[in-house]
Amino acid sequence: MTFCDEIYFEITLTGTKAEIKKIASFLRSGELDDFFPISSDYINFDDGYDEAGDGDKTSLVFTDDDCGVEIDEFDSDEFLDVFCRAAKNLDVEGRFYDVDDEEFSFISALGDTYYVNSKKIDRFNDELDERAREEDSDE
Repeated sequence: MTFCDEIYFEITLTGTKAEIKKIASFLRSGELDDFFPISSDYINFDDGYDEAGDGDKTSLVFTDDDCGVEIDEFDSDEFLDVFCRAAKNLDVEGRFYDVDDEEFSFISALGDTYYVNSKKIDRFNDELDERAREEDSDE
């Protein structure tokens, strides 16, 4: 999906502290500056990050906090090709959106160097989901 003028984003990365450190370093490295300028303000570690050991599970939220980043043009596919390769040792879930309510949501599972549009993923087929779908269709 291509966005123009301004973009908003929120991406949650979850994994070991050692891997979170690596992705934070990557984000600060300037590798993504061709897409839009990256600020350290966009990198938010979870509350338990400082106390966690390198092997402990923790997370990082990469977000512009609804402030919007001015861009000429942003191709989410090109960005995610680079981003997901760098984050292959993490679980990644995120979304991009703009002022016109255009939105692209994605996930990239631990070990994957690719992403999937999360709106195209079927939900788990358990009884609760089935009941919820039936109730929604009744309304």
